[in-house]
Amino acid sequence: MWKKLSKTDAKKEFNSWSEETIPSFNCTGEQLKLREKLLEIDRKVVEYINTEESGTNKKDYLYDLRFGIELYDLFRLDYDFKERQASSDEIWIYLSMRVIPDIVFKRWRLSESRFYKQSRRIWLKTIWWYIHLSWCGDTDRTYNTLRGFTTDEIVQLVERSGPSGYRIDLTREIMTQFSRLDQTKIHRNLFRRIMKLNTARIKIVEPSLTNGGTKKFVEELIGYFEDFGKGNDGKNSSKYTQIS
Repeated sequence: MWKKLSKTDAKKEFNSWSEETIPSFNCTGEQLKLREKLLEIDRKVVEYINTEESGTNKKDYLYDLRFGIELYDLFRLDYDFKERQASSDEIWIYLSMRVIPDIVFKRWRLSESRFYKQSRRIWLKTIWWYIHLSWCGDTDRTYNTLRGFTTDEIVQLVERSGPSGYRIDLTREIMTQFSRLDQTKIHRNLFRRIMKLNTARIKIVEPSLTNGGTKKFVEELIGYFEDFGKGNDGKNSSKYTQIS
């Protein structure tokens, strides 16, 4: 089912494209059926944002979020897509270059990194992992948990895998607890600082073995910044207010 395309071959195809022309798909059989499903997801997501989120100034992020959730759910339910496949750049490159290049182009134009060049910047791969690392059990809960975030959180979460790879239980707990903070009152770099502190701490502490387990570990991680009111790299600022 999952076809692959190397970065070398992708580069050759990419260099033949033009900013003036939307790239064409090049797939058949099961991949073409998948394309049709993804085109329908794109249509539904655009319609949803234009009707339900019309007043937002975060349409790009909400498109990534909603498309990512629908992509994740489709792959999970219909294709039994697992972390092993999701770790393969060549699968994502094939999907980006051959199955839905027009959708990727619509979102990113001719960005080499978003199509194939940089492993953690390949758009489809990035949004799949963002949802996987944040998954709350179903599409609605995941969307409601993440809708208040921004593209900065996507970058900070996906690009900080830690010394032993991703800790799925830990990242999901971080995203759940972080979503409960009043997003209008927190410093814009708070999430980055939390993730940096998390990366440092898990080198010496096993979250699941701490007193109170992973949940308590995350509470203390976030609480570190609340306790000390660090809103400006150690300079004084107001505390981050948490919604009960």
